[in-house]
Amino acid sequence: MLENSSSDHFAHVRESAFWVTTIEQALRQYELSLASSSQLAHLLDSQSSDPSFIDQRLCSHAWDEAVRISEDPLFGLRIHRVFAPTAYAALALAAAASARMEDAIALLERFFSIFSTQLKLVSRAEEGRLYLTLQPVGAPHAQHTDAVLGYLSRFFNRLDVGSQGLLQELRIPACADEGVARRLFHRNDLVLGEQHTLVLDQKLARQPLPSASPFILPKLIDALETMQAALPSHALTEQVKRRIHLLLGSGDISAERVAEPLNISPRHLRRKLSQEGTSYEQLADEVRREVAIRMIGDGQMSLTSIAYELGFLDPSSFTRAFRRWTNMSPTAYRRELSRSKGE
Repeated sequence: MLENSSSDHFAHVRESAFWVTTIEQALRQYELSLASSSQLAHLLDSQSSDPSFIDQRLCSHAWDEAVRISEDPLFGLRIHRVFAPTAYAALALAAAASARMEDAIALLERFFSIFSTQLKLVSRAEEGRLYLTLQPVGAPHAQHTDAVLGYLSRFFNRLDVGSQGLLQELRIPACADEGVARRLFHRNDLVLGEQHTLVLDQKLARQPLPSASPFILPKLIDALETMQAALPSHALTEQVKRRIHLLLGSGDISAERVAEPLNISPRHLRRKLSQEGTSYEQLADEVRREVAIRMIGDGQMSLTSIAYELGFLDPSSFTRAFRRWTNMSPTAYRRELSRSKGE
């Protein structure tokens, strides 16, 4: 059963507590500890009683204290060089096992909440480039977003075999020392922008991944699905997407059917989603895109069956939607997948 709704409930964001451990491990490089902060020493003790999740405000407080006691305004940008949390490693491993980089990105988008519940990874293609933007959920700390950007850059750089230039640009809204930040990432293409964004070469993203593993990938996805199911559904958008996932294949993914178990009216549902910067139609589109890419990759169903499973009225409607999502037809996408797996 999905959680009941209220304005306060949907604004209440809880983050995975491993971020506190990650911050603590990074502070060791400075010979410091959150335990040296009188305000946060209790947080380390409380993890033993509730080890899974902490309130977003408390997580942000940990970032504040880390920056204060380390006296390092670039603390978040450095952290990926020091310690890699297991959740990041699990997500990165599954993404690396995908057939192509585009599939890896789709997997990252789908399971990103395992790595951070405070951020949502959203991709868009434009003029030969892929833009991966970190969109906030609630009010994540800027250092937290810096850290996640660092981990993502690390992931894409490691998959760029032969240093072909897959990751073309990094964008951050502000930086205490832009020159030092560039040296941290070993690149001159770190620029100031409106949102934390990674810019990839779309052509390179369509190449097969040498780390692909069609044998291991389904097992890793099963594990990620189990992990994701255990996450708190703090955001209305996430609850709606999970409900749409459940309803796919039933022939009815209407807002009315989604709103009913949330104990709110469809009109109120749409109003709340608008306040969170999205819409019911956009979320349904995102879920269909994620599931379509996964089903085509599995290769178990015909494209016509996939179209009806996703609730499209006919295969041509599915083809138009898939072109909008990927700039390719479902047939061409499956053909490229088959070609990459055979290489």
